[in-house]
Amino acid sequence: MKRLIGLLFVFALMSAYTFAQTATVDSHTMRAGQTYYEFTPGAAYYLGGVAAVGYDTLYFELLTNKNMPTNVNARVEVTRVGTTDTYDIDLQGKIFENGTYAALLESAANTATKEIADTTRLNLGNVTKYYRYYRLIVNHDNACATTDSLVIDKVIWKIYEK
Repeated sequence: MKRLIGLLFVFALMSAYTFAQTATVDSHTMRAGQTYYEFTPGAAYYLGGVAAVGYDTLYFELLTNKNMPTNVNARVEVTRVGTTDTYDIDLQGKIFENGTYAALLESAANTATKEIADTTRLNLGNVTKYYRYYRLIVNHDNACATTDSLVIDKVIWKIYEK
């Protein structure tokens, strides 16, 4: 009986790691004239904690949907549970839907709410291009203690049209 329980426990742990621990929580397209967007994730979207429940990485995506250059500010409001681990909150951008995201700002060792402002521009010849797609990545170092987690309370985007 002990072997059976032990085997089931090992199987449960292994299957917990095979489930997707990365998720795109929100993918939003701005409406014409819209420059501000708030998103509140559900309670199931948090980092760390028990491996079978918490995520390693969460993505929040935004298409600015503007016909002019833009810059973006983003705010990730969080509640930290525990005191051991720190978290990364990074901003990426791309121009085309099928393009590859480029790192714009990388912020490591976060333990509280973070604001990120994009001031990066792509210079192609004499023309300055701004990103149309943005993505926030919130993740931990893959060694998160089971007693620590980061709850995402709200993600706020502010678009500045140039």
